[in-house]
Amino acid sequence: MTGLVILIIVLAGAGVVIMQQSKARGGWGIGAWRGTHCPRCGTRLPMIRKPASSEQMLWGGWTCPNCGCKVDKYGREVTS
Repeated sequence: MTGLVILIIVLAGAGVVIMQQSKARGGWGIGAWRGTHCPRCGTRLPMIRKPASSEQMLWGGWTCPNCGCKVDKYGREVTS
């Protein structure tokens, strides 16, 4: 019983952290729910994405098929 209560508290805490990071557009947040557009050329990026790098695979994001712009999971251009 105690283990179940601890598990529920941990999961609730993780949910709070994810929601706060999403509002702040932090690394651990959830990205664009309805898809996004390329900030350079305005091309709609696909909902189902194919990661072009290990960073995109781990943290989300796209590479625009039209202009090659790298975009994070919130639709902001990534500069390296």
